[in-house]
Amino acid sequence: MPIVNQPYIGFEGPIGAGKTTLAQLLAMHLGASLILEDVDGNEFLPDFYRDRERWALGTQLAFMISRYEQLRTIPPFRNRPVVSDYTQAKDPIFARALLHDREVQLYERLSIGLDASVFRPDLTVYVDAKNEVLLNRIRGRNRAYESSIDAEYLDSLRQAYALYHHSIGRLQMITFDTSDLNLRSESQVNALYKKIMSAVSLLS
Repeated sequence: MPIVNQPYIGFEGPIGAGKTTLAQLLAMHLGASLILEDVDGNEFLPDFYRDRERWALGTQLAFMISRYEQLRTIPPFRNRPVVSDYTQAKDPIFARALLHDREVQLYERLSIGLDASVFRPDLTVYVDAKNEVLLNRIRGRNRAYESSIDAEYLDSLRQAYALYHHSIGRLQMITFDTSDLNLRSESQVNALYKKIMSAVSLLS
């Protein structure tokens, strides 16, 4: 009997777009293995939001190591789906948005071997929302170190995502605006599940 390889679905998008919440809901819906980024485990992050120029490189390298340690656990053949609230694309996207010159060169030299050791998602779900919605969500989760995030920073991340997606060419990706998404609405959430699974079915 042939092995049916189950999909790996990864979420991407700016801060506050709903990646973690939606990844958790989708994983529960599919009975999938769930991978969540260890954001709070990065001890550089509070320093970064106080002084981005000073701490960007340390923050990025800490995330790079943590992310690749997690993503390397995804096997090439899967008997159950895998859902993650980020993908390997997040590292180069954020690195090129936040680092400069020699820092980017150092990051790329360190990351090249790690990048080759992980699998790309079969489908990327890119979620976004209006800046005012994102900022309200960020304030609502009350992480002190995120208090300095503003619309300009969110726009810079959005631009970095767009440049990355344009640079790599073909990418199995769908987009979803979560500005008006009501997680208490079964019909809205089910519509999102249907959109995702319809895209996955086209891959087989």
